[in-house]
Amino acid sequence: MSTAPTTRRTPDKPPSLALPTIGLVLAVLAIGAGIFLTGRRDEQLPTIYGRRRGTEPARSVNGTSVLSGLFKRAGHRVTTMNRLSPKVHDFDVLVWVPDDFEPPTTEQRDFLEDWLAGGVGRTVVYVGRDYDAAVAYWDRVAPQAPPEQADEVLRRQAEAHATHEAARSKMPTKKYARWFTVQRDQQPLKVNKLTGPWAEGIDAQKAEIHLEGRLAVPSKRDAGASDPAVPDQKAKTLLGAGNEPLITLLQDSAWGDGRVIVVTNGSLVLNYPLVNHENRKLAHRLVSECGLSGRVVFIESGAGGPPVLEKEPAGGPTTPLELLKVWPLNAILLHLTLLGILFCLARSPIFGRPRELRPPSPSDFGKHVAALGQLLARANDRHYAQSRLAQYRQIAERKSGRSHLKAK
Repeated sequence: MSTAPTTRRTPDKPPSLALPTIGLVLAVLAIGAGIFLTGRRDEQLPTIYGRRRGTEPARSVNGTSVLSGLFKRAGHRVTTMNRLSPKVHDFDVLVWVPDDFEPPTTEQRDFLEDWLAGGVGRTVVYVGRDYDAAVAYWDRVAPQAPPEQADEVLRRQAEAHATHEAARSKMPTKKYARWFTVQRDQQPLKVNKLTGPWAEGIDAQKAEIHLEGRLAVPSKRDAGASDPAVPDQKAKTLLGAGNEPLITLLQDSAWGDGRVIVVTNGSLVLNYPLVNHENRKLAHRLVSECGLSGRVVFIESGAGGPPVLEKEPAGGPTTPLELLKVWPLNAILLHLTLLGILFCLARSPIFGRPRELRPPSPSDFGKHVAALGQLLARANDRHYAQSRLAQYRQIAERKSGRSHLKAK
């Protein structure tokens, strides 16, 4: 009979529910606070002008993501740049929606005219700045606002008008820009009647086209002494409001078969106006006028317009792959990558049919010996362990008969 000490196992205490309960209460409170703050958040109307990339520009009432989407649906490949550089020569259509009330500079016009002359069938689409879709949005929303939000909507409507008028004050009163003549102080006009070839099939009463400043066809009287002479260009009004041009097609023998399409303002092509079905039909005609399956670049620019560069900038945004060319970062990153792959493989699950492991045998005497050794080790008494082993040897020798052999 074994004399190994026995231990009594105390029953496990039931796990405490205090910490899970506290965690659950905190989670519920955090969710409730998030819902409360979300409901009271002062969400602003996105108004970034003339841009198509990014989350906020794509949602902006003044963005160009919808127009670029129309180009894509027509089979064009669309990209974006913020400069006029030699890379522009890779494209067939250039769409410029500047966030600047000043007309293009002489340097910018010269670059674009050289670009037109240097290719076949190239088109520049220039959209005037004298429009803010935020004003049109709040003017439409204000009469429909619920009573509890009426004051806030009226405040934002007034703020949008004030912001637009403050920005519009930078627009020159009258300025010759070769392709057109900017005229600021003109009578605002809500277009109710359209003329020109593009007016066919368009219900002007349903379209939402606003006209304030004008981009008029230039005359010799508009050019000043320091301005270059009026080019020998042919102007054709594609869409007009009476005698006022809204979309004008310009052609010049110096541009070859290149063309400039001047859109008076963004009430025809920006995101919010294109919600209107009639405006979308006009935008489709603009896209169709630019040809099919071409390469289109949207030029995004702010005050002063895009810079004109003779060569592409050497530097650019650093990408993670470029770090592999720098010593010793490339060696370090390579080793870290290999270690990461090994770690992922070590932690990845083993796929296939699961196999049941053999249960431990209750008749394995070796496990009893190992358990006894662990108990003796836990006692931390060398003398006691040796005495137990000596006692076991005496009993084992006596049962095996060895002691009788020694006695003979």
